[in-house]
Amino acid sequence: MSTIFRILIAALFLLSTAAFAAAEDWRVVKATDQAKYTVDRTNWLDLSPGDVVPNRAWVSTGPRGRVQLARGVESITFHPNTLASIATNGFFSKKTEVVQQVGSLDLEIEKRSQPHTTVQTPYLAAVVKGTIFHVTVGKAKASVSVDRGLVQVTSFASGQQSNVGPRQSATVDSKAGMTVKGQAAKPAITSVAPSLAKVPAVGTTKIAGAVEASEAKNKSPAAGKDKSSSASSDDNSANGKGNGSSSNGNGTSAGSGNSGGNGNGNSGKSDNNSGGDGNGKGKDK
Repeated sequence: MSTIFRILIAALFLLSTAAFAAAEDWRVVKATDQAKYTVDRTNWLDLSPGDVVPNRAWVSTGPRGRVQLARGVESITFHPNTLASIATNGFFSKKTEVVQQVGSLDLEIEKRSQPHTTVQTPYLAAVVKGTIFHVTVGKAKASVSVDRGLVQVTSFASGQQSNVGPRQSATVDSKAGMTVKGQAAKPAITSVAPSLAKVPAVGTTKIAGAVEASEAKNKSPAAGKDKSSSASSDDNSANGKGNGSSSNGNGTSAGSGNSGGNGNGNSGKSDNNSGGDGNGKGKDK
């Protein structure tokens, strides 16, 4: 009898653990064709509604890509040309770290008594207890604007910090440091010790090429040729399914063996793991 009881207890524990883990997963609510993820920074997979995004996976959106992730009452929305990863650690006290290298995110985070979510960018870190806020990262600066709640923003290089509330924002420039704005009143800025960013600026790592290649491909001369007759091939190229032979609709780039689709067979980047698919799924032939 005791053996059966132990088996039942173990089964209940496993079921509850699985249910708890499922509740902690980030799942795709909405996604376009240009929303993809990678766990090895080389192979990119499509994201579709209902998919679970693996912990620490990088998510990338192309020039027209969008994806919304949800976990319980929390949500994170990726705007076009955005590259970020989400990592959750801990068991009883979960903490989430969003690493955003470029692009724009809208975040709605559950309110708790202690800070539990951090957004790391190349220029600033944003620590929140629970709020609705937006983070935008460019090639030389990053900004945080708050709709609800309170976000502590820290500038790495300049050693500045500010608590940003509703209808307030903080911008950190790589050269000028932190500036703040507010509709009613500006938040105060205090001095802290300068520190180093955990995530490099876009363009300095292979993973950054995913979004950069998308931008280059979207601006290529081939994208503007005979839109009425080659719309389908342009769409395939934009949504990450181009393979060098279909991205410009005439197969001329397949002969070079490169993954880009800019009319000369090159992706315009030195990183062969990125580009050619709208957000980093291209493969060398």
